[in-house]
Amino acid sequence: MSRTLSKLSAFIEDRREALEERALVRFETGEAPQEALSPAAKADAFAQRFGFQPIGFNWEMLDPGENWTVPRSARATMVEALATDISDRKTLWLGDTRVLQCAEAFLGAFAPSERTIVTNQLNGLWYPISGAADEWSFVGFDDAPIALLVLVPRV
Repeated sequence: MSRTLSKLSAFIEDRREALEERALVRFETGEAPQEALSPAAKADAFAQRFGFQPIGFNWEMLDPGENWTVPRSARATMVEALATDISDRKTLWLGDTRVLQCAEAFLGAFAPSERTIVTNQLNGLWYPISGAADEWSFVGFDDAPIALLVLVPRV
């Protein structure tokens, strides 16, 4: 098992219970498609392996760097997604400490120099891959390992 896949396995093992407090969680890992694909096409190809719908260029490429203040920061976007309930943004979910740990663990699983992160939330609009009315999904990859995190609110 690669170092990235090992870190991703630890990420979900350590955080599944907290994530499942407010969401149905689908987490998949594997080897990324090796064809020369755009990040959106790579995310679609991987998600489709598990029965999710492709959304094409509606995947929003996030800035994978360490700076929280840049537009479309992966860290800031993950914190936004996990800090409050997906369907009721007024209800706290993970809170400050756990949300930071969760975002850092997911993003930190990938090699910083090769990390690519995309999400299905774009300019306040959702592009669901699961068919749910609300969801927030992330796909992360580096050289070869890839991960899909789909969060759908509990009804």
